Amino acid sequence: MKHSDPRLEQTLSLDLDDGSGLRVARARFQSEAKFSWSLFDGYDRVRILTYSAGASAIVRLLDQHDFSDFECVFGCESVLHGFRDVMAFQQVAIGDARAAIKNLPGERHASILTRVRKGQARFRVLREQVAHAKLYLLDNTDSGSTRVLIGSANLSETAFGGRQAETLVCFDDDDAAWDHYLGMYQSVRDRASDEIPLPPERIEHAEISLVEVPALAPDDHATLVIDSAKEQGADGNVLHVSVPHQIERIERMKAAVPPVVASLIPAPRNGKQLIPRDIRRRIVKESSRIRVVQTEEEADHRELSIDRDAKTVTVFGEPFSLQADLDASSNDAQLMMEFFSNYEGTFEGGMGVERLQRDYFILWSWLYFSPFMCDMRTLAGHEGDIFRYPSFAIVYGKPSCGKSSLIDTLMTSMFGRAYTVDKREFTKRRLRDIQHAYRRFPAVFDDIGRPAIRNHGEDVIKDEVPPLVAEYPCFVLSMNQELKAFTDQIVKRSLMIYTTTALPSYKESLRHELHLKIQDVRRGLSTNLYREYLRRTLARLDETPVPDDWLQFSSTILSGLIADLLGKAPPRWCVPISWNDYAEKRHERVKAQVDHLLRPATKMKKEGNHPIGWILEKDKVIVIEQTDTFGRREFEWENVPSTLIDDNASVGGRTVLNRPELEEFLARNLNTRRNGLLGRLLGRG
Repeated sequence: MKHSDPRLEQTLSLDLDDGSGLRVARARFQSEAKFSWSLFDGYDRVRILTYSAGASAIVRLLDQHDFSDFECVFGCESVLHGFRDVMAFQQVAIGDARAAIKNLPGERHASILTRVRKGQARFRVLREQVAHAKLYLLDNTDSGSTRVLIGSANLSETAFGGRQAETLVCFDDDDAAWDHYLGMYQSVRDRASDEIPLPPERIEHAEISLVEVPALAPDDHATLVIDSAKEQGADGNVLHVSVPHQIERIERMKAAVPPVVASLIPAPRNGKQLIPRDIRRRIVKESSRIRVVQTEEEADHRELSIDRDAKTVTVFGEPFSLQADLDASSNDAQLMMEFFSNYEGTFEGGMGVERLQRDYFILWSWLYFSPFMCDMRTLAGHEGDIFRYPSFAIVYGKPSCGKSSLIDTLMTSMFGRAYTVDKREFTKRRLRDIQHAYRRFPAVFDDIGRPAIRNHGEDVIKDEVPPLVAEYPCFVLSMNQELKAFTDQIVKRSLMIYTTTALPSYKESLRHELHLKIQDVRRGLSTNLYREYLRRTLARLDETPVPDDWLQFSSTILSGLIADLLGKAPPRWCVPISWNDYAEKRHERVKAQVDHLLRPATKMKKEGNHPIGWILEKDKVIVIEQTDTFGRREFEWENVPSTLIDDNASVGGRTVLNRPELEEFLARNLNTRRNGLLGRLLGRG
């Protein structure tokens, strides 16, 4: 018997083009234009291959077009290595499609279900690793016209919304392109996907369980084949291309599969994993005992969505009418005035009650406008100043300064009751999950500690890249005053509301009386005031789509609305305020701390006179501090604006400040001795 030459076999295998792998299509450039959803107009049959969690965009197409035939294959931008990966991915994809359809308002929801029932809308999911192509095949069965769209853009609101540098190539009525890409699509669909079971009754009434995924469904073929070969780069390492949020959810679902099920799955052989029918039956039997505990974001249905073009709002998937009742709106306005007037004659100290009311009015203006902040930040991310559009508000100060009751009352005026998230859920992963799940619904965390901000919140606050969703929420954090301030990085990226004006803790009868008044206010509130605010805001955004000063924009609408409903001028604290007026005051606390540190009593004529103090040296201010065993200083310099500190000259317990910038920050000349009332307030005895 003649043996073949292995080198010849290797050469032949390398030269053989089997139609798979990276492909190069030759084309000519004709023109280029901005993407528009109208590219899908005029076609009655659509076939799509997309590799990202784009269920909402798919349902948008079905909702806005009357396709007689629609088919979509969901893929996954992660390498699937085995049967458990496939089970987990299919369950997540089915859940996404089901949720996107279910969340549509009644008639639109029913229309899509009718098409699903008739087989006019079909969904499929990946069964094995395939190419990461994105294909959109559109044709008109009457005229015979065709359109092929290929490129880097997944079918998602983010990719199609212009927030990513994506490209699609279009072939109109090109027979060669149509035949080629239709063949590619059909090969993927037939060889590598299973149809999603989405009967209308399952969408409407029940969750999809893990054992109902197509990979475990009974069918005619005896063996399910999964290509478990790992995709490797030139260095031999496994390549991973992932959409983090979707992959995290897949991994959590995969972790729900118990070891007994995993032990039933045969090991892959020759790059293939064979799942015979009898083993599949045993997997179903064992998997039926699995109780998949929903993650917080899957069980939590808080959601607010706004269509700025159509001027429509949905809350919890239901229409939120903007036709406010005038009498109820007037009553809401009166109740909010009563709520704010409760601070007068009861709260003491700090910067005064009127300043407290003014600061809390700023928070009110921000919270009402917060559902639009994602649009502002997305557009500002391209060419604007994203720091002017904070997605986090931090309310902090003394205990009993009314932080929590204020936020709860404002949320009640917006949605009918207060909504908070358990502070134990304040983790990086959970914050990311909320960004994807809540859409525009504000997430409120009460009584957050500084370690949670430092360990989990800071990275999310400092992240200037918008989440990969079209709509995402703002966050409200309340916390009690601590000895240390916030870092400059947090302050300049957040709306900071700080107060030391509070209800005296020793006046228990007054506290109880105030509590009862606040309860009466909340019980009387409806959502009509907020509905009218949203209506006016959407109308104004037609004239100014991206207001440069959102605070002036929102506070003007809110103040005008209160005046109209009350029929008189609003209180002094309830008048429009600009962002610059607010921003110039947000460093007040750290300014007071630095001013106290540099009080005349601690000034030295020359270095070495005292172990601690400060001296002037031309255009520098040198602060001398003692350090502990680990070299740490008493004063938290990370809270001071970085432009004030000369990092090159500062070392150990010796911090060097730039005098001109420092004096401008403190609004005083450091060489002038303070006296009188100002001196006593800022530390001079």
